[in-house]
Amino acid sequence: MTATDTDTLPKAILYSWPTSVWSTVPQLCLHEKGYSSDEYIIKYVDITKGENFAPSYLKADPLAGTIPTLVVPTLETTGNDVDTRYRSLRDTISISCSHTGPATIEGKGLSDEIINLIHVYTVDPNFVALAARDEAELRDKAKRPPGQSLALRREALQRHLEEARQAVAESAVAPKEGSLTWEQKTVKFLEEKIQSNEQIWELYNGKAGKEKEAQFFEVCKRTWTESLPDAFKKLESLFKGPFALGDQVSLADLHTISWLTRLVSIAGGEPDAAGIDSLIPHLGGFKFGPKVRKFWEEWVERDSFKDVLVPACGAFKNQGVQDAK
Repeated sequence: MTATDTDTLPKAILYSWPTSVWSTVPQLCLHEKGYSSDEYIIKYVDITKGENFAPSYLKADPLAGTIPTLVVPTLETTGNDVDTRYRSLRDTISISCSHTGPATIEGKGLSDEIINLIHVYTVDPNFVALAARDEAELRDKAKRPPGQSLALRREALQRHLEEARQAVAESAVAPKEGSLTWEQKTVKFLEEKIQSNEQIWELYNGKAGKEKEAQFFEVCKRTWTESLPDAFKKLESLFKGPFALGDQVSLADLHTISWLTRLVSIAGGEPDAAGIDSLIPHLGGFKFGPKVRKFWEEWVERDSFKDVLVPACGAFKNQGVQDAK
């Protein structure tokens, strides 16, 4: 393909954000498959300020507000003589699996099991980053990026909800019987997001009450000392080595290394060979097995890790610093 062809063909757009843990999965995939940066476009959506819940973004990512989202041109509309149409891929499996999916049914089953394991809510890095095991940790996080992000997200959700309600008031489209218009669905979606965000915001701002705080602390303690060690034990038993499914990098690897790298960052570790050890003091006496250790050691030496995950670690570590200047 010539440079002119590359310039004129419509490009896929990856909506992302540097501190979004799962946004690194498709970026790793693109790097591992050798795509050059001029073959796709990355557009940043600031999830720390709730930009992913703006009604304008929800049209590109239909009523999900997820990051990453890949908007791709449909094959039949990539010619020069037709108007390009796009479709949205909202989950990291759909975005990446056509390029890194396992070749066998058995491999797919194992890959799915690994991916499902690390996406369970109690080991989700987005939850772990907010987790607090006692009042001191909660108050400390409330003053730093976790608490700041919750406050910005709360303000953004309220602002976007007002915008969506205004759109409903101004809309000339009447809903079909038993259904809602797009504008009404947007309002409902944002109201639900506000309700879920309010629960954690109240905990971070001393408005949830001591009973709920105690329950939250207990869940967070179990996350570190039970849920995460259990996940690592299962990974140790599932991994073929040196990568998840054997000698070749697969979709399961992209998810697992993104997940593990973020956990290392949350624990204060660096994206290097010794980084995995930063987790040990938090895991209630758990020790990593040889397969998980080998997996980490192999990945920290890969170019894709250095080009995608090392900068992501820096962005996560420094979030809030630029806003404070």
